[in-house]
Amino acid sequence: MGSGTAWSRRIADELWSGVVTPLTFSLLAEEMTEHMVRRRLEQAGLHGPSRRPVFQLVRGHVYVNASLMAEVMAELPGLVLSDGVRALLPDELRSTLEQQRRGILDPRTLATVARLTWNERDWAPWSRAASFRTEAARVARELAGFHVDSRASGSEIAAEMEALRRRLGRFLEVVSWGMIYAYVFFHLLAHLQREWLPAERESVAGLLAGIPGIRTFEVHEELFLLAARVREDPQLRAAVLDGPASTVAQRIARGDFGDFGRDFRGVLERHGHRLVARDLAFPTWRERPSVLIEMVRRLAASGGEDAACRQARRNERLRRIDAELARGLGGFARRTAFRTVLRLCEQYYAVRENMRYHADYFLAALRGLALVAGDRLVAAGALADRDDVFYLRMDELARALEGSGASSVSVVAAARRSEYEADRGVAPPEVLWADEAALPELEAAARVASAPTDAAVLHGVAAAPGSIDGSVRVVRTVEELEAVLPGEVIVATATDPTWTSFLALASGLVLEVGGLLSHGAIIARELGIPAVVDVSGATSVLTTGERVRIDGGDGLVHRLGS
Repeated sequence: MGSGTAWSRRIADELWSGVVTPLTFSLLAEEMTEHMVRRRLEQAGLHGPSRRPVFQLVRGHVYVNASLMAEVMAELPGLVLSDGVRALLPDELRSTLEQQRRGILDPRTLATVARLTWNERDWAPWSRAASFRTEAARVARELAGFHVDSRASGSEIAAEMEALRRRLGRFLEVVSWGMIYAYVFFHLLAHLQREWLPAERESVAGLLAGIPGIRTFEVHEELFLLAARVREDPQLRAAVLDGPASTVAQRIARGDFGDFGRDFRGVLERHGHRLVARDLAFPTWRERPSVLIEMVRRLAASGGEDAACRQARRNERLRRIDAELARGLGGFARRTAFRTVLRLCEQYYAVRENMRYHADYFLAALRGLALVAGDRLVAAGALADRDDVFYLRMDELARALEGSGASSVSVVAAARRSEYEADRGVAPPEVLWADEAALPELEAAARVASAPTDAAVLHGVAAAPGSIDGSVRVVRTVEELEAVLPGEVIVATATDPTWTSFLALASGLVLEVGGLLSHGAIIARELGIPAVVDVSGATSVLTTGERVRIDGGDGLVHRLGS
């Protein structure tokens, strides 16, 4: 066991994906700390933990204060402190939590509930999902038509970015409980299935594949239907499948392709705020519509299963489970309890996914402002490239826009950009140990990265059931993602919700980071492909073209050779 505070990349990877630029981290980390952690702890009466640091950016990867999370988990009743929740912690901290069995009627638990009820009236699970839906609709109304004024002064751009960050904080205030409940009810449902349905072999996650109302899969279904039209119309097929995707996108923007073009523009208008990856440095679909064209092309070539089939399969399983739960003494009570937990799990599973869809409204707006700021600094000779703006922190950017410190930002941005590119090829350790305020110690510890292995079997977390043999496609960039062929096994550091239609082409998924409620795991289960996540160094060990066998039930990746 290390000394000092444990910092975990596993916990962070449930919220952040891959390498993060300084501008993105500086805009988001403090708002997430304040609205998703600090205020929740204060309202629960945990004033000491609420003042502790939560996030650190180390070698481009975000780490979470796992010691703080363990301290908070120790305050939870045993009913919600499931094995799945404890599994988020490093082994050293999890072992100290195994004996935690505080009852739901424990005086300290009751006191915490009383404080929460007094301080935050709609914190309870039966009301928070509705609060999220109201807030999400408000965000869409406010930001769907966000426009960046390229004539704004530097100080006005900085002020607008700060205003957006504060508005994001209000959104995160509503999201925070939804994230907590997503983990609690998912793992509680899994526990009930193990206890009451021991013969039910399929993972509990299968009960959540096919539920309606998840925006990521609704967008995928829209693209799926567009692809079906391309597949069924020979003329449209020839026009859309031939030539560069960028050329097809340009023709659609000009009004070509009739009804298909109109409907494609509708998809872009509704969902164009989505970023192609989880960082401000990446373009939106609106900026790069060729990504959507490529998705439609691949879906047209490969076919696949529509949402109705997934929902029908889920409904059949629910009928079987209902009948099994109703048997014997206490059957009615078991079935009622299981249904109640399932209903809450469904609601917060959707919140878990939909919060990212609506967060993209903020990210798209912030990206637009950052690019205008980059253009302004390039014109002033302070930056060599507009994209260098993403390698500045927000405080540095604000000072540069106001004319203070502009002379030094070019050197700072260039150095950090070089570090960022190097960090993209490195997977630092899952857990680092250092004092809370000792970032240099964390940086030094992160240099001791796990060496690539030549092991015949790679181990990870079983995220989506099934077994498949396939050829590897290592994906580190959007361009590599667009090269994925039907039936390949995608191997990546992490996935993004916007990858869904590309993942529909894959026969399996292997990720270096993430857990059971990471986006890659959720998407894989929805699409019915086996997945193993938290496979350390997968993108370094495995190579494109290599054959592997994925066992999504046991969390193993077997290397079969070329």
